[in-house]
Amino acid sequence: MEPAHPCWTGDRVRALDLRVHQAYRLDLDSAWSRLWLVLSADTRTELRTAREAYDDAVGLTAWSLPYLLAAVWWWPSALIALGLAMVGVRRGRAAMDAFAELVESAVDLHGRDLALALGVDCPGRLDRETGLEITALLCKGA
Repeated sequence: MEPAHPCWTGDRVRALDLRVHQAYRLDLDSAWSRLWLVLSADTRTELRTAREAYDDAVGLTAWSLPYLLAAVWWWPSALIALGLAMVGVRRGRAAMDAFAELVESAVDLHGRDLALALGVDCPGRLDRETGLEITALLCKGA
């Protein structure tokens, strides 16, 4: 798949959306807030922890900017900036990959719960027909 976003993490989230849509015909953008409400507290905690790891990595990467600015007066801070940026980006990619895997797992394991909570008949596991019905219901005909 060709990159469509300036950062790898955006493409990773896009890949997640596409995989879920291809597998279940479920629009994850529309379904996510409702799915969140049917997830167990333990699952939500796992998702929050993964997202916080990504947020921490972004914060670490952001700290490279003031160090880069300080390099105007003290050149060794450029090395610190480079190190912070490299570690932050590496951690961010790993954290976003873990988060995306957990989101996809939540859809796989709790998609049926979402369907039932919305009053959509789902006798077995979530399938494409049920996902399409959920998407139509949540998009409200748009």
